[in-house]
Amino acid sequence: MGQAKSRGSRDDRVAQATRLGASARPPVIRCNACRAELPDVEAIDTRGLKGIELAFRAHCAPCDQDTWAVRGEAAAVRAFYDALEKSVGQKVRMGTTRPQLDD
Repeated sequence: MGQAKSRGSRDDRVAQATRLGASARPPVIRCNACRAELPDVEAIDTRGLKGIELAFRAHCAPCDQDTWAVRGEAAAVRAFYDALEKSVGQKVRMGTTRPQLDD
């Protein structure tokens, strides 16, 4: 029996991954341009993106900029941003963050 099958049916594994992704969703993303807190965070489906664990996007209405939060292997994250730059036709600012710790 394969390792995936030992963790349950395909539907069970998808549901578990969805719960994991929802629990890792940041409550807000800070805009890379104006530093405003953006609470409307959209999860991005990363199933076809090798090396990317989680990805989120939020749009800042005041400065009309999209901000992305991506977690994964360093090379995969860089490739994600390279593809993003190519699709928008301009340089994309890449930031870093640390997970918030509960007090």
